Amino acid sequence: MPTYRDNTTVIDGSWHVPAGWAQGRGAWGGLGVGMAVRTAEHADRLLEQDGEPRLVREVSVDMLGPVPVGESLVREAPLRVGSGTSAWRVVVGTEPDVLVSASVVLGRARSGDQPTMVDERLTPPASPPWTDVAAVPLAPPLAPEFTERLEFRPLTGLPYQGRIEDVVCWVRLPEPEPVDAALALGLVDAMWPATLVTLSEPRPMATLTFAASLLVDPATIDPAQPLLHRGRLVSRREGYATETRELWTPDGRLAVFNTQVMVVIK
Repeated sequence: MPTYRDNTTVIDGSWHVPAGWAQGRGAWGGLGVGMAVRTAEHADRLLEQDGEPRLVREVSVDMLGPVPVGESLVREAPLRVGSGTSAWRVVVGTEPDVLVSASVVLGRARSGDQPTMVDERLTPPASPPWTDVAAVPLAPPLAPEFTERLEFRPLTGLPYQGRIEDVVCWVRLPEPEPVDAALALGLVDAMWPATLVTLSEPRPMATLTFAASLLVDPATIDPAQPLLHRGRLVSRREGYATETRELWTPDGRLAVFNTQVMVVIK
C-alpha cells in the first residue's frame, strides 16, 4: 500500500492523488500541505552549497479548490534564496484555475546561544495516556473517505453537538512512518473543524487558508505514538470560520501550531 510519503511526492512535475484520500470532490488539506512541503524541501536541497540543510519553519497554503484524483501539474519556484533562509512557491494547476498555492519557508539554525523557549501558558489538553483512549473508526458516509487511512482516539468535541467545545483527539497513521516536516504539518489538518461542534446538523465546509509553524525537529517525534490534537474555534462570521489547531507530542511538546480560515459553503 502506498505510504503518506508516496502520496505526497511529486515526480517529474506531476502529483498523483490516489483514490481513497479524497474529501468530497477531491483532495484538500493535509495531503496538499504535505505535497507542498516535500516539493519545496526537495527543490531547496538541490541548491545547497555547503551541505547544511535548511529545515522547514513555516508553510502557508491557499486551498482554492479540490485536487481531483489522478495526475495534476505542480510547479515550484524560488521566491528568494538568502544566506540563511529560502522561500518557495508551490502551485497546483495553471492560471486562472489554480487549485493550491503554497509558500514554504526554510531556514538554517540561528543564534545557538539562545535557549529554546515556549510560552508556559500554552499547555497540552488534559488527557489520559493515549493507550487508555479507545480508537474510533471513521468512514463514509459519516466522515470523508481519507479518515479510513488514519487512526483517531477522540476525547472531546464531536461534531454537531450544538455547543462550543474544543476538538481534542489523539491521531496518527496506523502504519507508522518516519515523521518528517511534511507528515507533521499534514497531520494537523486531519481532524474535523471545531466549528462543526457548534452546529446541530451537517453543513459542507472547506479550508480556504492554512498557515502553520513547525516548532520541533520532526525527527524527534516517535512515529509509533500518536499526536494530541486540539482545535479551537476563534470566530465565525458571515460564513467564514477562523480556528487554531495544535499538535502535542505525548511527552508534552508543542510540535505544530496552525491557524485556518474555513468557509461554510451553504
